[in-house]
Amino acid sequence: RKLRKQRVLVIVSLVEALVFGLFLVGRRMDRKNLGSVTKVEKTEIMAAAGNDPLDNPRSLPSRIVGRTVLIVSSLIALVSVRDLFFPGTILSFLPRDDIYLEWTGAFLHSPPPDSVEADEQGLEAPLFAGDKFVSQLMGLYLCLGCLLKFVSAFGWSKGNRVMGIIAGKRVENVERSGVVSSRLIWRTQAFGDMMLLGMLRLFTPAAKTASLDLRWHLMLVAYEMFILALYGFW
Repeated sequence: RKLRKQRVLVIVSLVEALVFGLFLVGRRMDRKNLGSVTKVEKTEIMAAAGNDPLDNPRSLPSRIVGRTVLIVSSLIALVSVRDLFFPGTILSFLPRDDIYLEWTGAFLHSPPPDSVEADEQGLEAPLFAGDKFVSQLMGLYLCLGCLLKFVSAFGWSKGNRVMGIIAGKRVENVERSGVVSSRLIWRTQAFGDMMLLGMLRLFTPAAKTASLDLRWHLMLVAYEMFILALYGFW
């Protein structure tokens, strides 16, 4: 039954990604068709169609990217903030979080108070100060990456197409100024997710020995990487 549920979830995710891809292809084709129309015809088309919320300069750069970042990066930021400021603290609402902390060695340098680990390893915990520093540094890097994703998705609006004035003439870009800034971050973060995905995939066989299933982590990070790369490079 578990395998069936996992297969169903994977199929649903693939279908959703296919729908997003078809939506982007349709938007790209519409842009090419509008590019061949004269400015007068563009004005008439926009007037007949009314105000499109997707073309509103005050709208978000991409709602799909914003939703994906909100779902995936929020979970990554939650675990990263815990590892940065409260190492060794068990989050009871996260499944198998105690196994994750034990497998990553967090109980060696930060055993929870009034626990079996504190009785067994409390005196040796200061000897693992270097491991604690590396763990907190990794949490800091992940927090900064999630902060960049949040800012690129929700920190500013699309903006207008005016990129500046050269020789007394307004220079317009195909993409809006806010979207251009967001795409630069999305491309970089797509490579960051790819590196994180590779690291998780590398330690997946070792995690299985501790009964820690990283398949859900892999699917979430891979899905966010796909969306960021799709909107960043498309």
